Amino acid sequence: MVDSPSHASLAEELRAGGFDVFAPMRVSWYNDYLRKLGLATDSTSYLEKTGETHASGENNPFKLVPMPDYGRQGNAMAFFVGNSKAMWPCFLQWLRDQPDPTSIENPVDTYAAETIGRAMKKFAGGTEHDVFWAADTTPERLVDMNRAAAVASVTYFSEELFLSVHPNFGSWVAFRAVAVFDAPASPPLDPEPRFLPTLLRGDEAERAKELFADAMRASSEADLSLDGMALEVAHKWAAMRDCVSLGREHKYSVRQSEYHYSKDPKILYTSLSEVHPTDIM
Repeated sequence: MVDSPSHASLAEELRAGGFDVFAPMRVSWYNDYLRKLGLATDSTSYLEKTGETHASGENNPFKLVPMPDYGRQGNAMAFFVGNSKAMWPCFLQWLRDQPDPTSIENPVDTYAAETIGRAMKKFAGGTEHDVFWAADTTPERLVDMNRAAAVASVTYFSEELFLSVHPNFGSWVAFRAVAVFDAPASPPLDPEPRFLPTLLRGDEAERAKELFADAMRASSEADLSLDGMALEVAHKWAAMRDCVSLGREHKYSVRQSEYHYSKDPKILYTSLSEVHPTDIM
């Protein structure tokens, strides 16, 4: 069974793999928030502007599905997991150790699934659990990670800019998974979530609006897919992140940022060739 005092050991194991954004949450926080907002997925709401095709094959907005609570009236335990730039060196070490790195279709997602999945299985013992991945965009599995992070008090989320800001890492975070367990939330958590206050200064918010509009224009004129974007478009989205002063010292490296947006394998393998093994251990 899940041992609640071992939350710290779970967090430490995830941190060792570079997944240093972690928070416990009640499933009801997310599910109730979805119901309150009456949300259709944001992953399809922008399609008219960008001309993209959703990875799930859906062309029309669909309702997000609540996460399971195993009959616990919303009090099932869940954990939100993401990462700062700390994931990159851990990931590169893992990739370097693979027999054939070029054969891995989605290496970051594969690394996240292996590392997070292994930690959650170890933590669960024999307790039933389910892991919802940010990379899984099928309608029945899609979780709004920005709003999950917001209800878990991981980040402040700007609805207008669709931008999440972490109290320490600023805008330089990525979301990977929410794991749900057939166990009561522990230590006992409040029935209602506590949302973080805005972490954007007024001038930053105004500048971010300008950069968001610029990035949207560039995206609408480009040939995009959820598998990546051209570097010139990627740079515009990164510029919007960079207008946030909080956590700027945690900004991704150029290679990490470019790969985060473009998913270009050439950038990834250039990163491997540029880094000496002792630098990523």
